[in-house]
Amino acid sequence: MTGMRDEENELSRTPPVAVRRELRREVGFGCPVSGCGNPYLEYHHFDPPWEKEHHHDLARMIALCAEHHAKAAAWTIDDCRAMKAIPVDRPDVRGRFEWMREDVLAVIGGCFYYETPNMVLFRGEPMIWFERDERRRLLLNFRVLTASGQPRTRLDNNDWIIRGNPADVESPPNGSRLRVRYDNGDDLSIRFREWEDAEVLGREYPRALGLGQSLQFPLLTAEITFEVGGTNIRFGPTTTKLGGGTMNLVVANCANGLAIN
Repeated sequence: MTGMRDEENELSRTPPVAVRRELRREVGFGCPVSGCGNPYLEYHHFDPPWEKEHHHDLARMIALCAEHHAKAAAWTIDDCRAMKAIPVDRPDVRGRFEWMREDVLAVIGGCFYYETPNMVLFRGEPMIWFERDERRRLLLNFRVLTASGQPRTRLDNNDWIIRGNPADVESPPNGSRLRVRYDNGDDLSIRFREWEDAEVLGREYPRALGLGQSLQFPLLTAEITFEVGGTNIRFGPTTTKLGGGTMNLVVANCANGLAIN
């Protein structure tokens, strides 16, 4: 019937994955407004605005941080088009995880580490570990392995910085997740989640309940997966793979967890 909306074919305001990926890439994974560089990006429709036409045309959209997305109506179409290229003087893309608790369960490659400050060591040096701040809250650190010889993303006490020309960076505005992928196959994902009780946690991670009464709820998890491109080192969602072997560890109340030599 003329004039009626076809709700089954209504376009979602959230762009498809491929569109979001390209919009992030073209601004260098940080808000392109001069002096900003905020990595927590949203997707702005500017030619015309979403309210006038529902579309996901790359040429008529731009990735912006939440603050500048809210102000974007002030810019002309030409202003937006001028920002749709990586600025020559773009600052380093960096962010911070605000998730901090005295107790955190680390889930790394499907293995569980609790009250274990040095979760993963590589050749005797910490690779993934926690440090405590002045309020005894745990802060996450990660030195990313690579066979490329190129710089890679670093995480220092919950502060992260992107290095080495990634193929894609995902860091949603809620600040709970970061994923960085490189063309050589290096792939890093970090996600924080909070669980209200053991029943909810057990649905996702039943083996974690083996830690018993030592787990205090609500519980924060720091979940890490990563793969070293061109090698057989893979810390997947459910299993850690090193060489020809796999492992599913539950480690608690130890100084050190997994050691890779």
